Amino acid sequence: MDWIDRLEEEAWNVVIDELVWHLREDRLPISIHWQLSPARGIEFRFKDSAPAFFALKEHALEEHVLEEHWDEAVQIIARFPQLQTMDVRSGA
Repeated sequence: MDWIDRLEEEAWNVVIDELVWHLREDRLPISIHWQLSPARGIEFRFKDSAPAFFALKEHALEEHVLEEHWDEAVQIIARFPQLQTMDVRSGA
């Protein structure tokens, strides 16, 4: 899909890269959540399948880097009408 290609080209961003991977697998998340506990990372939730968790620790990223990527990803996602039904939030 052209819009997924445009999304992928928006930035080098680990959150967007992970989102694009799920979209190419025909898995549109219903929510993406910056999770602070019990583990730090990004949780992708789907309507018809188990959640996927992008763990900070497993990807050897410093927390401030993932936070920067998260903030940038929220802005990028907001520019794509195809993703407007997705709940994007930060929290514990």
